Amino acid sequence: MTGGHGYNIPVASMAIHRCLWFVALTALLFSLGCGSGVDLEGHDYGDIPRLDSCISYDFNIVDLGYDDLPNTGYSEAAARDTDFVRDADNVMLSQRDGQAYYHPVGMTHKLYALIDVYHRTGDTTLLQLANKYTTRLIKEAMIFDTAMYFPYHIDYKVHRRDDALLRAPWFSGMAQGEALGVLVRMFKITKDSTLLEFSHRVFSSFLRLRSDSSPWTVFRDSCGCYWIEEYPTQPPSMTLNGFIFAIYGLYDYFLLTADPRAEMVLEDCLSTIKNYLPLFRRTGGISFYNLHFRRFDVNYHRVHIDQLRDLARMTDDPFFDHWADSLNKDYPR
Repeated sequence: MTGGHGYNIPVASMAIHRCLWFVALTALLFSLGCGSGVDLEGHDYGDIPRLDSCISYDFNIVDLGYDDLPNTGYSEAAARDTDFVRDADNVMLSQRDGQAYYHPVGMTHKLYALIDVYHRTGDTTLLQLANKYTTRLIKEAMIFDTAMYFPYHIDYKVHRRDDALLRAPWFSGMAQGEALGVLVRMFKITKDSTLLEFSHRVFSSFLRLRSDSSPWTVFRDSCGCYWIEEYPTQPPSMTLNGFIFAIYGLYDYFLLTADPRAEMVLEDCLSTIKNYLPLFRRTGGISFYNLHFRRFDVNYHRVHIDQLRDLARMTDDPFFDHWADSLNKDYPR
């Protein structure tokens, strides 16, 4: 399928590239020993928690000003940094086991930075590069039942587990949400209707629940809660930070379109967070990174706190601030 601006999308023809400072900080903390008496990273081998039912909540979705939005406030250095492998168009490439590949989440993080600093400075060179990233992101996309997905073309073992192998091409709900967010923001800058059409197609992926067909990045659990899966393993990993990063894109899309389906999905996501957040808490310790594998990590604990602050602003719901305070009390960020 071919769209405007030369976007060429194969029909039915992701590993997550984490922010490098997470990795560097984790290594530094372990090298220093920290002296906190708290495990900064690890695995709890207890039973996987379950809920008996999923409560649906109503939310007041707040139309935040730009500077209060998630994925803003990037430094100019983050936008202008080129200290990584790039293709001929200066678009980021990631490497794993000697293989270079386009990393959807790495690309969307860079796009958020380019868009944000362009918004503040008006530097058109940043917008030109953002257009190149957007073009590449779309060229790499695959279409299933009209829905647009962003593949990872590498095999990946979640937490290096043989029983959590994702074979290429695989797709991440986190990448889906972040791609949706950057397409919405690029549309708002450029007014290119093709980008709006692509954002509709990405949103469609959030309506394709897990079934016998593939790919899938969203599902309802046994009690009816709706999940966006960062790692679509079997069983699903139930990873918190990637879920919330994806919510940010849905939020941007709903504010732009006022689509009642987007409002429904957004409220379902927020309800799931509200139902499950107590199960991510390790009282007096670091919150779980995910529920199925029951991993925890100090850096993602800090991310969770910041993300809950974002959700509080987006919904004006004190629940999220309360839980951010609770996690921060368990292990201050």
